[in-house]
Formats: sequence, structure tokens, C-alpha cells
Amino acid sequence: MKPELSLLWKHSRKRLPFALLASSLAVGCGQPAPETTGALAPSAPQAESSARAVDPSSGLEAALGSTLEVLEGDAARPVVESLVAIPQAAVSKSTATVFQLKLDPKRAENEAFRGGTLTMADGAQQLTFRDNGQGGDAVAGDLLFTASGTFDFVAFQAEQQRIAQAQSQSPTQLTTAVFEHRQLVRTVPVTALGPQFPVGQPVPIQPMGLASLVDPARSLIIRAPAVVNDVTRTYDPCTGVGNPNGKWTFNYLMTEMANPPYTGVAPATFVREWLRQWEQPRTLNGFVNPPRASIAANLIAPWPKLASGELNLAKSPFKLIAIVNRLDLAGSNPAYGSGSAGEGRFIFAATTGSGSSCYTVPFLVILEYGVDKNGCADIKTYAQQWQALSGLTLGSASYNAALEALTEQFARRDLSPRKPNRSSINQVRTNDDWLGNPWELREFRLWNSAINPNSFSTTPPPVLGLLNSHTVAQTPDRTTQGTLFPSFVNASASAIITGAYSVPLQWSGSPIRAGRAIVTNPTATPPFWSKPASVIPNRQARHVFSLNTCDGCHGDELGTNFTHVSWTGALSPFLSGALTVPDRADGTPVRTFNEVLARQTFLDQVANQSCLTAAFVTAPPGVH
Repeated sequence: MKPELSLLWKHSRKRLPFALLASSLAVGCGQPAPETTGALAPSAPQAESSARAVDPSSGLEAALGSTLEVLEGDAARPVVESLVAIPQAAVSKSTATVFQLKLDPKRAENEAFRGGTLTMADGAQQLTFRDNGQGGDAVAGDLLFTASGTFDFVAFQAEQQRIAQAQSQSPTQLTTAVFEHRQLVRTVPVTALGPQFPVGQPVPIQPMGLASLVDPARSLIIRAPAVVNDVTRTYDPCTGVGNPNGKWTFNYLMTEMANPPYTGVAPATFVREWLRQWEQPRTLNGFVNPPRASIAANLIAPWPKLASGELNLAKSPFKLIAIVNRLDLAGSNPAYGSGSAGEGRFIFAATTGSGSSCYTVPFLVILEYGVDKNGCADIKTYAQQWQALSGLTLGSASYNAALEALTEQFARRDLSPRKPNRSSINQVRTNDDWLGNPWELREFRLWNSAINPNSFSTTPPPVLGLLNSHTVAQTPDRTTQGTLFPSFVNASASAIITGAYSVPLQWSGSPIRAGRAIVTNPTATPPFWSKPASVIPNRQARHVFSLNTCDGCHGDELGTNFTHVSWTGALSPFLSGALTVPDRADGTPVRTFNEVLARQTFLDQVANQSCLTAAFVTAPPGVH
């Protein structure tokens, strides 16, 4: 398996992204598809005199560009109905096995694969599934694909024993949850298979996860005071208590992202130039992000300074609010190459005031790192480390040390030599209602010349080594609501419903993707991204599209008041359990969401099940 890519389906006529993610758990708002320009963009502008930056890409941009072209690929993906392993000998860790993979005949997209071949990477093993009547396939064109290889039945037996033990300790029947577009559609009983697998008898391989074995407060969304106030790893700008250089401080994380030994960019300059992007207009894809001039008085002026007048990052006015595991985003974020183990995130809130009058404010900064692991074994080990946190005392010395060992796998410098600054950062996002109105979300990325330059600010242009303003994921500019938006949804309805779409920079010859997302009314009915059925007939496509926008996800499509994790650490209803929401435009259908349950289910699945369950993927995940 190529380390820069996640698992791949290869079709005899198509080349398809194949992420390690169960189809039922493809949750999260969307991520834009790669934006290769055909030829690599010219070298980025030279850094301003105040930002001594060097080209971080050296000779790696060409290889990255090739990766992006592969990931862009075709949108169609096979929809798997079932997968069985048929042992051909006594079971062992490497049993000769015939695999039969059945595609759902009711899904129209599967017609593209009828009579062809599909190749799946399973660690070092390449399984070639045939529906062409050759190589052991009985009937050509029946959507029942056959492959020969080996299977670890010993590990599979251990998983059945784990399920049986969990059932013995549960007063109710174990179930696994199934989701589509975040919507909880059903729960399925889970029963352990018997320990014996006779030769020639089919053994079902199905995606399942035991959510009850994952504590979200310890393994997914970590907000405990004993963690976010850990005096060894964090710093509280309101009290001055903590370690200003701790591994979970804004100071440490931005210094690692700047990577001065490699880029030559001083961390204080790195942060100051990022803040400057609110002080003047920024043009992205033809749309203008207006300045929010109050940042000077609210944040920059009171920021403690060094004797040189530079920002003192050791006393950064940002407090840690949460550490978030987004393993469920595995295989997404193709703009810099896939994050095969999803993302790891830090959420900070700005502070204002001093002493007893100091408090956090609604200016949130989310650092979102890609987590690249080489192959299924490494991804499973990483997932197991997150799940193991559920068995430790939250905030204890052993817990915090184990959590730091996890965050250092994506936060420290030089982990991603192919990416700008050699940092694993995918993007930095901000949610802001402190500097001005309306609520606003922005996105920033390190400059990468393999990405269409119109994705970045063009006035002024991006600078190497620095965070630059970038278009926001899956979100049109609001000026397109009456024109390009319905046209795009109608033309892309099938792809939107299957999740295999992205909002392009341009549509019908005009810019569509926004430079920022704003929320003027988080509870608007109908939601902003809506038109009546006479304009957008496919109502499911309308809903999915709206839900995947930044402002729909953080606003009126869910009736959410802008943040899912607030500046005080409070969770939105969307992250607090089951949430039942009538369709925001039409009143029906009524949908049930349970985002945390989805993430619990997926973490347990990846940490414990065969990688072949990845065959059930149907759509790429998103990132919000």
C-alpha cells in the first residue's frame, strides 16, 4: 500500500478512493475535493520582509500533485451488500481463503462495476475481486465478485470472543448502530459467531462496533478540567497557572506548526501574520472577506509583548477548551494527501480581561491535524490507543501521559515531510462572534502550490511558510443562494445523496465556493440553503447539501447555535446524544441524529475488527 494514500479500490475501468471507513459511519460536514490545476502552480510569492519564509516543498510538490490527481478520481464507488470469507484449510493466522463480495443490485451506481474487477489492498495483500467469470468467479456479470487470498481467522476468533464477553457483561442485547448522512437509520443486533469455522463454510465479515466500550468523554471529545487545565501541559492565560511551553499550549502547537528550523519563520511572526488577515480585506475565489478591525483592540493590543515588541507566545491569550479525536474522518482531507487515521484536533478559545475579570469569549480556534499511518495495522494500533483511554481515570497522571503520547503523533513538527512546513496540520478554522457580526467561520491553510491558487487569498497573495486564508469547505457564497446553488444541487443530486460530490470553486462559469461562512440566523425556517420543491425537486439532496455546508452544520439545518463545542466547553445538542429534528425546510421527514454514538461505534470497529470491513464504504467522509 502506498503510504501517501488510504486503501484503494481499483476497478477495471475506474480508479476510486477507498477510505478505511464503514459506509454507515460516513459522518461530518464535507471537505472540498482536490483542486489540481493540471500543471503545478508557479512558485508562491516571496515572503514579506517581516516573515522570513522559505519554500517548504523542495522537490516533493510534483509527487504530491500526482497523489491529488489520483484522489480526485471518479466519484462512483461500489456499494457492498455482503462479504464472506470461506476457509479452504484449517483456520490459522494465514488461512487460504476464498472471498465473495456481493454488490447491492438495487443501487444504480453498481452497474458501472458489473462484469469487471475490483482490487482491494488488505495490508501487504492485494485481493482481486472478479465478476468476469474468470479466476474462480462462477458467473460473469452477477455482481457477486470472487477473490482468493488469506485471512487471519485467529484474530477473527479473538474478536468473536471479545463480543461474547461484552454480551456476558451486558444486561441487554448488544447492538451496533447504522448511520447514513449522520442520520441514525437503525440498530442491528450483534451476536458473536461460534469459535469453529469449518472448511468450506462461509463466514460473514460485517462492519460493527460496540459503542458501549468507548467512553466519549475519555476517548473522543475530551473537556475534563483535569485535562484542559493540566499544569504540566497547558497554560491558563487568565490565572497565569501552568506550563507556557506545555505540549497542549497554543504556544507549543503554533511553534511546531511554524517549524522555524525548517522554514526560517519565527513563531511570533507566524502568529502575527495570521492575525493580520482580519485587519484587511482578503479576496478568495472572487469573494471578499471583509476586515474585522476590532481584532486590533480586542486581541492584538492586549496580547503581552516581548521587549522587542513581538507577541509573547508564552502568554498567548488562548485557553485550551477540548482535545478531539476524529478518527471517523479517516481517508478524508485529500488536499494535502489523505489523513489515513483521520484527524486530531485542539480547540482553543480567546480570553479577555485580567485576574478575576478574565474569561473566555466566542472566538474559537480549531487546529485540525491529519493523522497519517502506514497501513491497517498502524491504524488499528492508533485506534486501540484511543480506545484504551476509556479504561483509565480521566485526568489522572497516567491518562494525561497516554493522551499526550497520542497528540504528539500528529502535533509535533516534521511528522509530514510531504506537507508544507513538514507539519501534519490540514487546516486551522475559526468560529467568531466576538470581533463582529454576524457569526463567521474562516479557514486557513499553509500555502501549497499543488492546490488551485484561487482556493487561497489572491489579494493579497499567499505567503510560503505561513497560514493563509482559504475557501471554506462545501459552502457556497451566500450571494449564490438564488442562482448557482439550486442549479448545482439539481445537476448534482445523485452525487450529493451518495456523498460523492464537492462544491467546486466555479460553477457554470462563475465563482461559487465561499471565502467564509456566516450564520445570520441559526434557527431560520426554512434554512438558508433551501428553495421550494418547485425549484429543487430532490428534497433529500437539498437536505444533505445544506447539512454539509459550514453554516448549515453550525446553524439552521440542525437548529444549532453556531458552535458544537462552545467557548465554555459546552456541547451542542448535536454532540449530546440523540437529536430528533423535523426537516428544517419541509417539516418532514423527521430525522434522528446521534453523532457521538456514530464516532463511538466507528472507533470500536477500527480498533478491533478486520480491515476487510472497509469494503462497506460508499462515500468519503467530511471534516466539520
